[in-house]
Amino acid sequence: MRVAAAVSRASASTSTSASSSSSSSVSASVVASRQRWRRASSPRRATAREDDGDGFIALERALDVARGAGAFAVRDDASPNATVVYVGGGRDARLELERYASATTRDASTLSVRVVAAPKRARATVVRQRIKDIIEELGYVPEDNVEAAMERKRNASATFTRAHLEALQRDGYVVIDDAFVGDAATNAAAAARALYERGIMQNLRQEGRDDDVAVLAVGQLPASGEFAGLKPCVDLLLGVPDALRRALADADAAPKSTTDVALDADLRSKIARCESPDRLMVARYGPEACRYVPHLDNDPSDPSNDAGTPGLRPSDRVFTCIAYLNPDWVPDHAGRFRAFRLGHAADSGSFRDVDPILGRLVVFDSARLLHEVRPSAIKDRYACTVWTKDASRVA
Repeated sequence: MRVAAAVSRASASTSTSASSSSSSSVSASVVASRQRWRRASSPRRATAREDDGDGFIALERALDVARGAGAFAVRDDASPNATVVYVGGGRDARLELERYASATTRDASTLSVRVVAAPKRARATVVRQRIKDIIEELGYVPEDNVEAAMERKRNASATFTRAHLEALQRDGYVVIDDAFVGDAATNAAAAARALYERGIMQNLRQEGRDDDVAVLAVGQLPASGEFAGLKPCVDLLLGVPDALRRALADADAAPKSTTDVALDADLRSKIARCESPDRLMVARYGPEACRYVPHLDNDPSDPSNDAGTPGLRPSDRVFTCIAYLNPDWVPDHAGRFRAFRLGHAADSGSFRDVDPILGRLVVFDSARLLHEVRPSAIKDRYACTVWTKDASRVA
């Protein structure tokens, strides 16, 4: 089913019907759908604009009506021919629209939005297909989608190989160096320090951990000012689920080698189910031997594992993703990440220590990897963490 046709039937104000299945009708439908996506030709103020018959509504209203899974197209009515400038979506369409609205430099009063709802329990693959369908019907990749892709390439990228997937399966974790570099890395480190210096971080006073933390909503990150440097780092971490899925698809499509280790059903299921979270955490460990004792991030034996809001509970965590923000780290600063060998206790002596250097990304299985933060010394130690959530538990 064409997305534009589905929207036409769903919207009471849209009179165009779905196309027929014949080849000539399909061609006519494509032309008509492209016209519908970019019908307006003159600027109009969003505060006074309602649905004008083409399914587009003011940005503020769209943020009120976007609920659950879905895709959306954003049109800038001040641009030449009032073209669609961005297409996005997700299992929480409103959150994704908020992310775009907070990041864009466009005048919000000239933006209108067309929301394409997905089934209530639609998987991420269904939503991604809706997004692809809209772009296909437009006949071009919107300007802000192109810019977003270029910015991700400039600032941060998580690229996983088959070897990384095998390590994640075998060891429970994988380490990628230089995941974000240059200004993107140094600005992120400065933003993390600013969170602490401005008093935004708090010590949770939980037994076994000494860190100060700031828990932030991913859809409300500052787009400017001293905290804006976090964005490339956050984009990197939020992109891990899709990066893992791309790596798995590439591994399955590539010719098999005699040295390849089969990727098991458990890893495949976790990669398929994991999604970007709604919250992230920036943590600081002070130089006075601050640490975090050995623990699991998703520990079924912990009585509080199921406590909290769905999607934010420890039991919803699939993979923990950590970006380190310590530009001048040297061994004397300590504070290493200690990963224990799977199935071994903290006192077994079987572990690997990972240096928390700037630009390093660590991704590990939240329910399998026993780990700790070793005592820090001399300088503060910073990291940004997201826990991917289990879509099957929060639908």
